[in-house]
Amino acid sequence: MKNQKIGKLLFWLGLILAITFAGVIGRSLYHNLRTLTMEELSTTIWTKSGPLFMMWAMSVTLGSILAGIGAFTYVKTKAIFSWLTGVGLFGAVIVMVIIWSRVYIPTLFGIGGIIILLSFFAIVGVWMKRYAQSDMQEKIAGSFKLVGYLFWINASWFLCGETGLLHLKAFEGSPAPSPIEIMVFLVLGWIFVLIGDYKEMRLRSH
Repeated sequence: MKNQKIGKLLFWLGLILAITFAGVIGRSLYHNLRTLTMEELSTTIWTKSGPLFMMWAMSVTLGSILAGIGAFTYVKTKAIFSWLTGVGLFGAVIVMVIIWSRVYIPTLFGIGGIIILLSFFAIVGVWMKRYAQSDMQEKIAGSFKLVGYLFWINASWFLCGETGLLHLKAFEGSPAPSPIEIMVFLVLGWIFVLIGDYKEMRLRSH
């Protein structure tokens, strides 16, 4: 019971942190970013080197880590596993942001893209085998999740393409892309996977 209370507390702390900074407070930053130059921004509370900006930049990372540790704690996973996961994820984000965020490595994108593509088709293969052994309600839940995966792979493809264009000589001088389709695909993917997981949870509760 104690673990479940701590797990819920960490989950809600993560949720509140992410929503507050990335969503509510972040609206002020988004407005300033659209209307001010970097020099003008540096005279506000949102200066790039300031604590408020850094809290916004790391809010989803910290919030998701807290929620993840809370989830592991809630289900009574070994503490070392949950904390190592949190520290490892946070460390990876810091390394990516500080060291590699301004470096474009075509080979890395190529290898990463292949790994993502192979992982997607492996997931679909596993899904087909599991689907054949499931009852109708499980098949419906699984179908929602597969649709979500389809949106995610397309979001990955367009994200890679639109960010890659910014570093290719052939596209120099082209206007910056407005990745609306990426946001739509990500949103739909999350919604469909959420529906699928919710339906699976309802099946197990009966």
